[in-house]
Amino acid sequence: MSGLLAWPPLTFDFIGQFLGRVLWLGPVPTAELLGHHAAVHDRLTAAGITTSEMYWPGRWVPHCTLSMRVPNAKLPDALHLCLDVLPIQATLTGAAVADHARGLYTPLA
Repeated sequence: MSGLLAWPPLTFDFIGQFLGRVLWLGPVPTAELLGHHAAVHDRLTAAGITTSEMYWPGRWVPHCTLSMRVPNAKLPDALHLCLDVLPIQATLTGAAVADHARGLYTPLA
């Protein structure tokens, strides 16, 4: 998948939690970020790469996973540590399609 467009700059300014004790940082969901995500999704689809519905445009929650299973007793400490460093300015330098269930990781060029 050559010629992947450069990602827009990100500002992570909040923390979130998915079911299963997944802790993540959330970027400001700008129109530029959401538009870029839609363009990448379209290219993946055109290349025959399918994704879960949770990653489709309009359903995707922009995030950077910090931990997949934060121990319940450590969650308050983890939240405080995150809040102490936010906001974080970031520039993405790469992207990949990851299938954690099967241990597959395919970098996007």
